[in-house]
Amino acid sequence: MADLKTLEQARELINQCMKCGNCQAVCPLYAETMHEGAVARGKIRLAVDVLEGKLQPSHAVLDKFALCLTCKACEANCPCGVHCVDIILQARAQLAEKVGLPFIKQTIFRGLKLRRLFNLGLKVGANFQAVALKSRREGKGRTMRFPVMGMDMRRVIPDLATTHSRDMFDEYNPAHSGKGKVRAAFFTGCVNNLIYNDTCKAIVEVLRANDVDVIVPKEQHCCGAPVFINGDRNIGRDMARHNLEVFTAADEKYNLDYVFMACGTCVCSFAEHYTHLLHDEPKYLAMAEKLAKKTTDVNPLVIKVGGLQKPLGKVEHVVTYHDSCHLARSMKVTAEPREIMKAIPGIRFVEMKDAARCCGGAGSFSLTHYDLSKQITTKKAENIRSTGATLATTGCPGCRMTIEDGLAQSNVKIDTVHPVALLYESYKNSGVIKG
Repeated sequence: MADLKTLEQARELINQCMKCGNCQAVCPLYAETMHEGAVARGKIRLAVDVLEGKLQPSHAVLDKFALCLTCKACEANCPCGVHCVDIILQARAQLAEKVGLPFIKQTIFRGLKLRRLFNLGLKVGANFQAVALKSRREGKGRTMRFPVMGMDMRRVIPDLATTHSRDMFDEYNPAHSGKGKVRAAFFTGCVNNLIYNDTCKAIVEVLRANDVDVIVPKEQHCCGAPVFINGDRNIGRDMARHNLEVFTAADEKYNLDYVFMACGTCVCSFAEHYTHLLHDEPKYLAMAEKLAKKTTDVNPLVIKVGGLQKPLGKVEHVVTYHDSCHLARSMKVTAEPREIMKAIPGIRFVEMKDAARCCGGAGSFSLTHYDLSKQITTKKAENIRSTGATLATTGCPGCRMTIEDGLAQSNVKIDTVHPVALLYESYKNSGVIKG
């Protein structure tokens, strides 16, 4: 029988499943496909078959495990508390070890690993994006002029920022008062760095207005989640080690109180995944455990430092909120973004139907399974439209990008922002932040 040590580590979790099928009721993919292989119970059965030698590792089996959003809705609805997504990630890693990832994924992940080249490529690409991407007449975003392998021509892509977020700040950005009481390092993540620099500016300025010295380590890299979630743990570990070294150095230099993110997946990487990925490397495990204790999403951080105690100006909007799967189910951040928005005068907050249902993005899932992803996103767009909102908000830039595409495909003209961007507008309107 094949050596299956990686998947064998999930044996105890697999044995906890009592095959009740409660996961079917909440799985967004099962709702679209009505296929047992799409749901957690079906994948756990596949994992057992691989372990027992009834199925041999192959790309066909790997494809079946790739059919998962890792949204954790199954875990939240499991009466046995089975960590279904952990099983699926172990299976992906095991199969990737045995048969390798598809060529296109290998190429993308190897490119992503090259931090300087990746950033340079995106900077050059931002300045010449009009060559490959045409602006939409109907609204924001662009569509492709030419077919590119792995990308659907219908997809609406947001503009790449010509100035990356991390280039907008010094490494050390003191509190506006000059008397910082808290020191927090910002892990921007890729999408916020490369696309949504408006979000990063709003977050940094709001925190500086609340006596926070904001540190932006320049050498940070992708958190690695797109890589290790797809099964390439070697490159994922390399990225994790790099980020741990960068933020540990920042901690030693500035004595950080917090490491914060504005992306649910990035928060999970620091708070959960790095300790698991590097559990057998004592040096990096110690770094990961120390930083995990300081890791937080920006929404609770803003409230913790007194962000809602400042004078708040009026912001006239009807607003709804989409819960990022990783932010809501892994980090339990659901109340804080709503608390921020409800505190702002002029905002009328309207809860959308199924706010915590996955938007369909799931990182690279929307690239590899665009039609299925689009079916899920179309429902999210309809739920947003039916609220009558003038703005849709979310705490995750990946969700924001997916929702923007879904709204555009559904011809719904509603802008999207991060909740803290609304607080930034409120601060400007009250004079807390000038300009």
